[in-house]
Amino acid sequence: MLPVVLAVCAAAFFAASTVVQHRSAATAPAGSATGVRLVLVLLRQPLWLAGLAFGLVGGALQAVAVSQGALLVVQPLLVTGLLMALPLSVLLEHRRPARAEWGWAVAVVAGLALFLTAARPGSGEDTAVEGALKTGVLVAVGTSALAAGLSTARGGRYRALLLGLGGGCALGAAGGLLKEVTGRLDGGGLASALSWPLLALALVGATGVVLNQSSYRVGVLTASQPAITIAEPVTAASLGAWAFGERLSDHPLAVALQVVGLALMVTAVIQLSRLTAGQDPAAAGGPTGGPTAGATAAGPHDPTDPRRAVGRPPEEELC
Repeated sequence: MLPVVLAVCAAAFFAASTVVQHRSAATAPAGSATGVRLVLVLLRQPLWLAGLAFGLVGGALQAVAVSQGALLVVQPLLVTGLLMALPLSVLLEHRRPARAEWGWAVAVVAGLALFLTAARPGSGEDTAVEGALKTGVLVAVGTSALAAGLSTARGGRYRALLLGLGGGCALGAAGGLLKEVTGRLDGGGLASALSWPLLALALVGATGVVLNQSSYRVGVLTASQPAITIAEPVTAASLGAWAFGERLSDHPLAVALQVVGLALMVTAVIQLSRLTAGQDPAAAGGPTGGPTAGATAAGPHDPTDPRRAVGRPPEEELC
């Protein structure tokens, strides 16, 4: 029960961090671009640093949770942060998500609940099989790099989704590495923990942060957050099964329900991305604080363009 409580608390802090950092990244000064350059700009913004503090608290709670429970339990529970992030975005970004966005967000969490109920994840080892962990992390990092590369090639409507997918994969790998580091710390002390997984955790975690902040910069929260929300636990849970020996129920009915739950989550993510593709992240309150609207054009956005102040559907009006 303790890992579950800690995971939900971590999800709440991560949700607060996500909304605050999205607001900061979306309203960063013109010319901030994306990637490392964007993060260097954001490091000078108090609002973004407050979001970073929320994220560090969430990370600390996540570390305790994965040290006490299975990745297959802890990481999927972080999906609940999606439902927490939406109302927080209403308060901070002054953007009221459409009813359809709320509905698909609930569907994401419903799919998660079905998956966990059917899966009945079992705990594995405290530390991973080293070769399996390295392979799993390399696959996750490769997937993250591919998504980031495609975001540059495709651009436009689905750039935020692809960057969020890459960031989620990186953070999921970081979750697996975090469990390894805490397992080594408990089992062999500080000397055992100060090894390659700790360095890999720092590098992969930093990559995830950079990609996530870039996704916040180029799209509204519901364009990127669902992809992050799914990619992170799926990556971490895969590492849990592959490297840590964690297992799911293999009863035929349970497997069928797991597939349905995953399908529901993926479908909801796709629908959320379609609803928000191409919307301007600064639409809810750009650098000027004015009532600019979330455009749905596929091309590059200009938050200062007065033409974007019209055309928002009724359910997307500012609060």
